[in-house]
Amino acid sequence: MKTARLMTAALAAALTLVAAPLAASAATPSVAPKHRELSNKDNRSSLTVHKGDEITVRLSGEKNNNSTWGWSVPTAANGTVLHRDTARTAPNGDATGVFHARADGTTTLDSQFRCISRTDGEACSHVVISWQVTVTVRR
Repeated sequence: MKTARLMTAALAAALTLVAAPLAASAATPSVAPKHRELSNKDNRSSLTVHKGDEITVRLSGEKNNNSTWGWSVPTAANGTVLHRDTARTAPNGDATGVFHARADGTTTLDSQFRCISRTDGEACSHVVISWQVTVTVRR
């Protein structure tokens, strides 16, 4: 009888030791990827994201009768940290890029805003305005 109680106690202790890590891992929820939107107003800002998160950059250009002020396709300085999945520019000067955080590290997202003449003989400013956001990716 005493032996049966000792074996039952030992079995209960063993089950507790095995079940505790399983319960702890089940209690730790996996973090769902988040989506971040960046625009013209986010210039010179910084943000921290986690691996798997998605960042969409939407920059708005300006179009008038003679010229278009347009953005270049957004790029990541380090494509290993932020991988660009899609990018496009539009005739109205807008530019869009979608990036996914793939590795720990810090990089920048960059684009340039410049004048594009729409009429022959019309001079455009040679000014180039940079847009940049610093992104840190963590686990």
